[in-house]
Amino acid sequence: MKNPTPCIIIDDETGAIRTISDYVRQMPCLYLIETYTDPLKALADISILKIPHLIYCDIDMPGFTGIDFAESLRSGPHHIIFTTSYERYALSAFPLRIRNYLLKPFGLAEFVKGTEVVLKEFFSQLELEYETEDSFFFRTDPEKYALTRVMKGDISYIQGSNNHIHIYTQQNNYSVYMTFTEIEEKLSRNTNFFRVQRSYIINSSHVKGIAGNMVNIGKYDVLMSPNYNSLFMNWVNSMWLKTSRK
Repeated sequence: MKNPTPCIIIDDETGAIRTISDYVRQMPCLYLIETYTDPLKALADISILKIPHLIYCDIDMPGFTGIDFAESLRSGPHHIIFTTSYERYALSAFPLRIRNYLLKPFGLAEFVKGTEVVLKEFFSQLELEYETEDSFFFRTDPEKYALTRVMKGDISYIQGSNNHIHIYTQQNNYSVYMTFTEIEEKLSRNTNFFRVQRSYIINSSHVKGIAGNMVNIGKYDVLMSPNYNSLFMNWVNSMWLKTSRK
């Protein structure tokens, strides 16, 4: 089963945010990370977290429009669905990386249909990528030409340290000459990997349990930071089997 797709909502109207948030909650394949009335704040957060994969963005916002936001967004695994009251604005956005648009006011059925079109394309891209990029080759010693291969699915967590990263599996660990930012970018399309601390990325498929701010990943324990763990905890909440009874 695929992990729920992380998404955000950007709209200067709080009523629109409430409506879209309610629609998102009714789709198990999505989970909401955050909502924004300020597109510049959303842009700043995305530049740090490298996510979400799906963005619902209003076009007609004062000062910094949805078009401005899309043009400023750096390359990455981001799919934008514009929401607008004016169809002419949406049509002008198609030269950008816009996959669909929703014309306000729209109901749940329209929202689901528009979202499913984008998710189908997104996961088709992921499946194609995983067919050819399900593993890494790297040098553990820059002075030697021998290469080591590790499957992405075998990675338990990754730790950054100066100009190196340390890759941990349940069997081995490797030190690689690469920055944390570089490995984070290479993993940005994989929805199993979450950044939980300034220099730690974990593979959610290896998580065995959580106690407070500590995540157990088999034989490893990783401490989460409140500044970085919101995305992972949103994923945990979306997978949490609990009763609604009081």
